[in-house]
Amino acid sequence: MAENQDFLGLNSLWDAEVQNAVLDEQREVDRNRRAQFHFRDALLELVHDYPLSVFATSVTQQLHVRRIGMMWVDGVLCGSPDRAIVHFDAIQRATADGMCGCRRFAPQLFEFVPFGAVLRDLERRATNIVVVHDRGGVAGRITGVWRDALSMATHRGRVVLPWSACGVILVTDTNRL
Repeated sequence: MAENQDFLGLNSLWDAEVQNAVLDEQREVDRNRRAQFHFRDALLELVHDYPLSVFATSVTQQLHVRRIGMMWVDGVLCGSPDRAIVHFDAIQRATADGMCGCRRFAPQLFEFVPFGAVLRDLERRATNIVVVHDRGGVAGRITGVWRDALSMATHRGRVVLPWSACGVILVTDTNRL
């Protein structure tokens, strides 16, 4: 009878090994599937009804995300009503934790709108913005949106900025939105 108990114990060990092999195979399939997706997909997976915040270059406050688009996020700065638009290249990290006391909502919208279209909308509305980058900021109004740059009219004249230099775009003229 002792031999049968050992045999039953081996069967349960074998079943556990088979189950672990199936789980490992499923994890590998999931890893391969995730490897085909992009940063925006990772953001959408992170959200799942949780408030999403991103930390961007050139600003100290986190941005509470309200909209996720193609290569950009839109939201408000923590502790402020200021709207900000951030290109994915300027995002340092994203988190779904609730570390601050701001009232936040999970982003409900993934928009198939490119970053340039968002900027062209600001241009059409003649909205005043501040482009904050590593070495400071440029305040003015968008006068042209290019494939990978934007032109602005500032109090000192015209400026052209590549999108890679646009850390955070603060919308300062909220009555035009």
